[in-house]
Amino acid sequence: MLCYINYKRVDKPLEIPNLEVEIGFGRGDFIVKLAKERPEKNYLGIELSQISVEKLMKRVEREKLKNVYCTRIDAYWGFFLLFEDEQVENIYMNYPDPWFKKRHHKRRLTTPERLYIFARRLKTGGEIRIRSDNREFIDFTIETAKFLECFEIKEGILDVKEPLTKYEEKWLSMGRTLYRLNLKKLRKPKEVPHPTIEEVRELFPVKVKAKELKAEFIENREFKLGEEVYFKTFKLWEKDGSYLIESLLSEKGYYQKFFIQLKRKGEEFVIDVSPFSEVLRTRNLQRAINKVAELVESL
Repeated sequence: MLCYINYKRVDKPLEIPNLEVEIGFGRGDFIVKLAKERPEKNYLGIELSQISVEKLMKRVEREKLKNVYCTRIDAYWGFFLLFEDEQVENIYMNYPDPWFKKRHHKRRLTTPERLYIFARRLKTGGEIRIRSDNREFIDFTIETAKFLECFEIKEGILDVKEPLTKYEEKWLSMGRTLYRLNLKKLRKPKEVPHPTIEEVRELFPVKVKAKELKAEFIENREFKLGEEVYFKTFKLWEKDGSYLIESLLSEKGYYQKFFIQLKRKGEEFVIDVSPFSEVLRTRNLQRAINKVAELVESL
């Protein structure tokens, strides 16, 4: 398996034994150090930054590490899609964004629905190990952990002899206090409502009869496909009798941008996701294709 994992293409759940996960690996210092110290373990880093992913990939190749992987996806959806329950041995969060403003607290990594899915995928006896320089974030996380009723909670001041991240190096030189929080899973977490999406094996093209396409009926349309599921079309392009419609699908907070292709065959249009679009195949993505087909058929 290559270092980079394209979560849209791989079979799920991932089959990587002895797996530990770092959420938000930044420069990759921490995950690389762990991989070197424990070659018998496998490490997966989850990041949103493409630059961080590229830097880690180059470093892994340069240092010839065989037990480090990474993927670019929101952490919640990464855990939801890629792992099964009781699969991950330990989870690391080093200085996650505390989102200081109260209206932004819902973006924190340790909200009930996020911590719930992390706990589900974590093996019983495994730990979520958090480092932070923000006491309020630590307190927020402790309250969430207590709410889930599945953790043994241990907190304290971080005693760092060797800084492992660029932030630790900077903050220690400034004399700032660094905190550690270990959440050891003892049992299944209390059930919490959480976002879900349904992946399917195949997307099926739709054929409809239509004499012509009228851009004004297809461009810049927005539809509600279900509870917290929205589909929007943007600009329509035409070339040699084929069309592409720029599209956006939001499913419970999971976003996909892609193109839907409309290709004429005789008196029909064949409507499908463009082969040049990388998508996660979900049931609502099929519904988006069907919605475009309805628009074309109604012209």
